Amino acid sequence: MDINARLGLTLLTWLVVVAVTSLIIGPERKSKWFRARDPSKSFFNRRGFLGDFMNFGVPRTREGWAICAGFLVMILVTGYIAIG
Repeated sequence: MDINARLGLTLLTWLVVVAVTSLIIGPERKSKWFRARDPSKSFFNRRGFLGDFMNFGVPRTREGWAICAGFLVMILVTGYIAIG
């Protein structure tokens, strides 16, 4: 498999993992563990359905930082495997 296909599969894997994590956590725990951006939306910072669904925000609690660290480790490891 060439590098472009591997990187494409890696990106798809990242999106699926983030979406599944967002579903498992749920909106109530996501709002407790992460601080969302300013809710006022203008033309320049509007998000679509996936942007609102998959955006976690800035971690506030230990759980939020753990999820953030897990995402970072997942991205680094799978990216390294895809390139190497």
